[in-house]
Amino acid sequence: MSNGSEYPNSQDRNPIYTYNPDSQQPADSYYSSYPFRSDQPYPYSHYYHLSSSRPELHSHQADNELGRKQSVNGYINGSIEHGKGLVLDTGGELGGKHGVGFNADGHVAYNSVGTHATAHLGEQYGINAHGGADLNTSQGLQFNTGGQVGGKHVLNAQADGHLGLSQGVGFNTEAQLGGKYGLGAQANGQIGAGQGLGFNTGAQLGGEYGLGAHAKGQIGGGQETGFSTVAQFGGEHGLNAHANSHLGISQGAGFKSGAQLGGENGLGAHANVHLGISQGAGFNTGAKLGGENGLGAHAKGQLGGGQGVDLGIGGHVGGHNGQLGLKFGGKDKELTELKESKEVTDLKE
Repeated sequence: MSNGSEYPNSQDRNPIYTYNPDSQQPADSYYSSYPFRSDQPYPYSHYYHLSSSRPELHSHQADNELGRKQSVNGYINGSIEHGKGLVLDTGGELGGKHGVGFNADGHVAYNSVGTHATAHLGEQYGINAHGGADLNTSQGLQFNTGGQVGGKHVLNAQADGHLGLSQGVGFNTEAQLGGKYGLGAQANGQIGAGQGLGFNTGAQLGGEYGLGAHAKGQIGGGQETGFSTVAQFGGEHGLNAHANSHLGISQGAGFKSGAQLGGENGLGAHANVHLGISQGAGFNTGAKLGGENGLGAHAKGQLGGGQGVDLGIGGHVGGHNGQLGLKFGGKDKELTELKESKEVTDLKE
């Protein structure tokens, strides 16, 4: 059956159904329920009006299809680029930026291979994740991964690392819960590439004014062997403590520790010890209360290391200082005597 909407615009002067103005449609006609009268200029014009709502229906359907296309998007691209070889890039999104989405790309060349991907569920305060890896002849293998849940003030974590002849093996991890004032932890490590073996770990609770601790160590790599720990509670004006140690041929063995309560004007104490061929044996201890204008005391000693024997004690009360020391021998004194002797000789000449 032809659509009635065609008749008003039809170019055919002889329609299929012949119209007789002096008659009605036969009783058995399909259109018999619509009697035709001789005063109707276009007997089939009522079909056009009945079907005039169809364009609106088609428009509504088109809008729905357009909305679906906007809420579901995807693409795949491929190309061959100079220096990168074959490059592929793909991505998709469901429900707009607040829905689910992903992007992935990669390349394959004669001297490198790489791939990267990101994904999200929700936008800024949803779930976000990323990961990537690259392998090439100059830098070896490198990777990077990370994730975030609920934005930067909830949970964040990331890890990256490298492996190669020139850079050795290294890794870096970090996690944080509750933003900068919550709980955070990190760990770093390195092996080889002229740096020996090194690591660094740390944790913090409550931000810079909360509780923090970290430890690091080093073996070889031109830095000999060393270890360091630090703890902090309440920021720079709270409680701080640290301990360091080192062991090597050039520096010998050394240890250093210290603690402070209430900042530089509060209570502080420290102790240092060293022992080695070039530096000899020595120690240094001290304590103070109330800063440089309060109460303080210290003691130090040195044996060998080109300084002979050096002992000293001292202290201060308010702005008054006192010190008692004993020193004999040492290269410094010998050099001073030689210098004075040379000056006398020059004057005589």
